[in-house]
Amino acid sequence: MDDADHTEGTSAASWRMGLIADLHHGLAPDALQRLDSFMMAVDSQEPDCILQLGDFNYGVQAKECMDLWSQFAGPQYHVLGNHDMDKATKAEMIDHWEMPSSYYSFDHKGWHFVILDRNHLRLDEGKYVDYAKANFYVDGHLRGYAGPEQLEWLRADLAETQLPTVVFSHQGLGMDPNATTESAAGAIESVLATANAEGQKVKACLCGHHHIDRYNFNSGIHYLWINSASYYWVGQQYGRMAPYTTPLFTFLTFRPDQTIEVAGRESTWAAPTPQQRGVPDWEKLNTIIKARTL
Repeated sequence: MDDADHTEGTSAASWRMGLIADLHHGLAPDALQRLDSFMMAVDSQEPDCILQLGDFNYGVQAKECMDLWSQFAGPQYHVLGNHDMDKATKAEMIDHWEMPSSYYSFDHKGWHFVILDRNHLRLDEGKYVDYAKANFYVDGHLRGYAGPEQLEWLRADLAETQLPTVVFSHQGLGMDPNATTESAAGAIESVLATANAEGQKVKACLCGHHHIDRYNFNSGIHYLWINSASYYWVGQQYGRMAPYTTPLFTFLTFRPDQTIEVAGRESTWAAPTPQQRGVPDWEKLNTIIKARTL
């Protein structure tokens, strides 16, 4: 547990965290303007800290992005996303973002937070390999693993805290009812469910990656996927990116009663919309972060 420089214990007052996912600076052409909108909202909302859920930027060409992000004077937290290693190694991204490790935890005002790293390939011979310089463009069943060492760390970390806990992961968790304990997501979900069976510690798990607003409740855990700041990927056949007209992000308010309020934010599709592009199942996509109380 890395809780240096962070307050512990209970809090008698509510406090906020600014949260943004899948900015894709270096790919989305207007990502910097979208980040600027988030940072202006941060100035207005005055959160205690800010956190990005991965696929934030390419570390080899992201100085302007990081200069803007670093204007916030409080704690700044990072979750590694797969595309952050499109042009860099994991070690380079950890150094670029000044992360304590690829996965870590911290306490703040009566809450415990866990940052996971699911950016490993599990090769058929059982070897785990870090994502680096786009080596993850392989069969899907090989991607998105945390690895045995990280799972052991997660078990120990959850056992050490008595605080209500929120888990952050880039790749999505909690939505597949058929996930097994051998799968990339199911292995993590099993650890979280066991922790709750032993004391109801894990309150919520928030993820990015999928560029959609989606929610599920399982084993006492609120699973929430946070929509992208920038666009939905519709694929090469339909024009690659379907951008949102305005950026999506949210602010989480942590209450003394251990509830979490998710601030809602809505956008619309830029033309041509997924429907106009002929994207199958376009009606299942959305351009919102829905207001919720977890």
